[in-house]
Amino acid sequence: MTGRSRRTAIVIGAGAWGLPTAAQLALRGHEVTLVDRYGVANLLSSSSGPTRVWRHADRTPVLCRLGLRSIGAMDRLAARAETPVYRRVGVLWRDHDPSRLLTTLRGESVEHLEVDAADVGRWLPGLIPDERPAVWTPLGGCVLAAASMAAQDRLFREAGGRMVRDEVVGIDAAAGTVELRRTGLLAADVMVVAPGPGATALLPMMGVDLPLSPRLEQVVHFGSPDAPHRYDELPCLFEGEYGASPGFYSMPTPGRGYKIGLDEPVRDWTPDDLDRTGSAERTRATAAEAERLGFITDPVLDAQICSWTDSPDGLFVVDRLDRVVLACGDSGAGFKFSALMGEVLADLAEGHDPDDDIASLGLARFTGPTQVAPRSGHFL
Repeated sequence: MTGRSRRTAIVIGAGAWGLPTAAQLALRGHEVTLVDRYGVANLLSSSSGPTRVWRHADRTPVLCRLGLRSIGAMDRLAARAETPVYRRVGVLWRDHDPSRLLTTLRGESVEHLEVDAADVGRWLPGLIPDERPAVWTPLGGCVLAAASMAAQDRLFREAGGRMVRDEVVGIDAAAGTVELRRTGLLAADVMVVAPGPGATALLPMMGVDLPLSPRLEQVVHFGSPDAPHRYDELPCLFEGEYGASPGFYSMPTPGRGYKIGLDEPVRDWTPDDLDRTGSAERTRATAAEAERLGFITDPVLDAQICSWTDSPDGLFVVDRLDRVVLACGDSGAGFKFSALMGEVLADLAEGHDPDDDIASLGLARFTGPTQVAPRSGHFL
């Protein structure tokens, strides 16, 4: 499948990568069937919830560059859907040793400012200083995740896309077919497989032996119904490991409160684990972190269990196998690049060659010994 000649496409997974890809392909004139067992943005997916941190501040150069590219993709989505899909409020990154982050930001010519430990409250009003310095990046903020998914879903449907709620039980990458439990066999010129944690079951069907580690993590909102906009204009905050704290990401959710997610799984994800009840123990631990920060003055408002999937080296996996474009291993950072990945995966599905950054995410990097990279944040 090359260029813009009309083709049939099947996209497996209606989450943060699959849905935008299906929308892009449909908007480009292809006949698209989107398959997901539970539907778009369901509570069992990796893409539910109102907000995620969006940042180009990352220790890993390729993720930094992709973060910068995602700005244009989000702008294009917002213009096409006529609705805002992200907010620039800045990101403050506080850590004992931000040297790797600073090296990447300098190398990629990203605007930033080194912040003295005692001066963090200037950038995030009310934040209590400790001995750790910080880095301020004004070009960053939060993705309006629910609005983004709703926009992509509307564009997909308006462009004539077809949604099928069913379970994948077989994939033939060479033939371009997928077998569904109830619907039966579907065939297409190309398939995009972007199933989130479900990749653990689908990769063996395509002959791919790659150890993925899906996890469940919890996020907690702090806020008050009497002042739902109290935190709207505050920046996002990254906190590295500190004492017994595993570190976390946090951000304002407009009209709701301030969200914190500890960078530590609640438990491993399994296909039959459908319980998304929040952990009281994790909520208490998160509340203790919020109290330490100083600027969060409201109680716990709600808690949500989310999923993410680690690849062996902590980076995304994006590649082509016969008639299949594979995208998995979001490593908790997938929604930061949701709009961009829709364009990238649609390009690959049309037969275009990947650029150097996307090519570096291919399966070939796992042919030798792999090293687990330091995590730079998970699902928020």
